[in-house]
Amino acid sequence: MNALARGGGMMVVILLVVGGTAGLGAALGLGGTAVLAGLTALFCFLAASGGPLRADLKLLAAFAPAVVVGGAGPRLLGQVSSAGAIALLVVIVFVAGLLPALGPRFVTVGLGLGMASVFGYGFQLSGSASTAQIVGAPALAVGVVFVLRLLMGIADPGKPVRTALADALAGPDRDAAERALRLWLADRPHAWQARVLTATARGHGTVITLRERLRVFEQAQADELTRVLDVVEAQFVALAETVRAKQVPAEPPEIERVDPEVALPGDTTTLLDEVWTMLAEIRTAATTRDRSTVDFPRHLVRQALRQEAGGALSWRSVQLRHAVRCALGMLVAVLVAAFRPGDPLTVSFLMTTFAIMQPEWRDTLTKAWQRGAGAVAGAVVLALALWLLPQSALLPLGIVALLVGFPFMQVKPMVFNGCVVLMAVGVNATTRHLDAVSTLVEYLLLVALAVVIGLLFGFAAVPGVPKPSVAQRFSAAVEAGEALLSVVAARLRGGAEQREVGLRFRAAARTTQDLLSPEPGSREPEPSHRDALDEVGDGLRGLVSSAGALARRGAQSPAMAAFTEASAAALTGRADPPEPPPSADEEDRLLADLVLADLRRVRGGAQLLAADPVTR
Repeated sequence: MNALARGGGMMVVILLVVGGTAGLGAALGLGGTAVLAGLTALFCFLAASGGPLRADLKLLAAFAPAVVVGGAGPRLLGQVSSAGAIALLVVIVFVAGLLPALGPRFVTVGLGLGMASVFGYGFQLSGSASTAQIVGAPALAVGVVFVLRLLMGIADPGKPVRTALADALAGPDRDAAERALRLWLADRPHAWQARVLTATARGHGTVITLRERLRVFEQAQADELTRVLDVVEAQFVALAETVRAKQVPAEPPEIERVDPEVALPGDTTTLLDEVWTMLAEIRTAATTRDRSTVDFPRHLVRQALRQEAGGALSWRSVQLRHAVRCALGMLVAVLVAAFRPGDPLTVSFLMTTFAIMQPEWRDTLTKAWQRGAGAVAGAVVLALALWLLPQSALLPLGIVALLVGFPFMQVKPMVFNGCVVLMAVGVNATTRHLDAVSTLVEYLLLVALAVVIGLLFGFAAVPGVPKPSVAQRFSAAVEAGEALLSVVAARLRGGAEQREVGLRFRAAARTTQDLLSPEPGSREPEPSHRDALDEVGDGLRGLVSSAGALARRGAQSPAMAAFTEASAAALTGRADPPEPPPSADEEDRLLADLVLADLRRVRGGAQLLAADPVTR
C-alpha cells in the first residue's frame, strides 16, 4: 500500500510536469510540439530527481544541451536527410547506453536522454512545426524542470544526503551505503557527514566480521556475541533518526554500552571496542554537526568519474558492449519504422524497443515479459471494451486507464503497460479516425516485433570475446585492485609514473564493472550468493575511490605508502588488514578508515563466494 501511495503521489507530479509544461508550451505558441515539450519534461524530471538539490541542478544544467540536441536534432535533420537523422539518433542512443558506466546516478540520466531522443524522433506531430517550435519544445522542458526541481528542494536542500546517510546507518545495505557515499560526494560535503559515513562503514564492516565468527564459536559465546550485536544494531537504528532529522533533536539517544558476560576468543573483544567507538563517533558527529567543508572529495569525484569512464571505454567493458547493442537494436527498429512513415504507433514501437534492452540479460528478459504480457492483457481488456462500448468511448477510456496505471508504474509495471495499450490505441483511433480493431492488431504486432528486436540485441554476444566465469571475473577484479593499490603505494614514495597509475585505475574500474555486469550468457552464482558478489563489487569500488584520493598525496606520506602496500597484500588474502599509521593526520586517518572498511567487505564477500560451487 505504501508503494501504491508513493505511486499516486508520483502520478500527481507527472500530471503537473507534463500538463503544466504542455499548457505553457501552448500558451507560448509551440503548437503541436507542446505535447512533445510535456513528455520531454517528464523524461528530464526523472533524470534530474533523487539527489541533493545543488547536484541535481548542476547535472540538469550540464545535460541540458544534450537533451535539446537529442529531442530536436534528429527531427530537424530528418527534414534534410533521413539517413543523417537515423545516424544521429543511433549515436545519441549509444551515448545514453554508455552513461551508466559513470555510476548509478547516471542510470536515470542515460534513460532520460534516450527516451527524450527516441520520443522526439518518433512522435507524430499533428500539423507542421517550425524550427523554432521544434527546438523550443525540449528547451522549454528543461527550463520548467529546472524551476520545478528548485521549488521542490529549496526548503531542505540537504535532505536527500541526510536520508541516504540514515538509511545506510540503519542497516548494512550495500545499495544504501553506496548511494549515501555518492550523494555526499555530489553535494557540498560537510565534515560531520564525512565522520558519520566513515564510522558507519567501519562499524558495519566490523559487525559483519564479528557475525561471521559466530559459526566457529561455542554456543554460549555465540549467544553472548549475538546479544551484544543485536543491541549494537538497535543503537545504529536509533542514531539513524538523529542523522535523518533536519535539526538535532532536543534529546538525542545515548550510547548504552553492553559487554559480553563470557570471555570471547581472539581479538573479538577488541573488535567490539571498535564498534562502540564508532557508535560514539557517529553520535558526536550527528549532534555537533560540524558544517565545515571537506576538501579532498572534490578531487575524488572528478577522478572517480574519469577512472570509471576510462574503464568503460574499453572493448572488454560490458557497459560499452551494451551501448553498442542498444545502438544496433535502435538502428534496426528505426529502419523498420521507416517503412511506415507517418504511423502514429511508431513512437510506441521505438520506445518499447529501447526500454527492453538492458545491460544484464535477466533484466532484458524481465522487461520483455512485462511489455509483452502487459500488452496482451491490455488488448484483452480493450477487446471487451470494443464489444461492450461504442468507439466514441475509447478516448475517455484511454485517458482514465493511463491515470489508473500511473500508480502502478514502478510497483506493477505489467499493469501500467496494459493501461498504456488502452491509452495508445484509444487516443490514436479516436483523434486520427482510425479503425480501432486494426489499430489494436497493429499495436500488438509492433510490440511483438519490439520484443524480438530487444531480445535479439539484448542477448547478442560479441564474437571472439570469451565469457569468463564468476571465479575468473572475481580473480581479475581482485588482482586489478591489488595492482592499483601497489602502484599507488609506489606513487606515494615517488616511484611510479602518472601514466602507469592511470592505466591501473582504468583496469580496476573495468574489471569491477565486469564482475557486477557479466556478459549475457555467462554463468551466474547461486541466488543466495548474489549478495556476496555485490558486497565484493561495492568494496572494490570503494577501494578504487580511496586509491584516487591516496594518489593525490604524492611523495609526501611514506607511512601511508606502507599502509597502502600492506592493504594490497590483505586484499588478496596474503596478509591481515593493517592498522592505520599512528602518525596519520586527519585526512590520512579518514582514508585509512575507508580502505579498511572496504577491505573487510571484499574479504567477507570472498569467503561466501568461495562456498559457491558455481564460482569455483
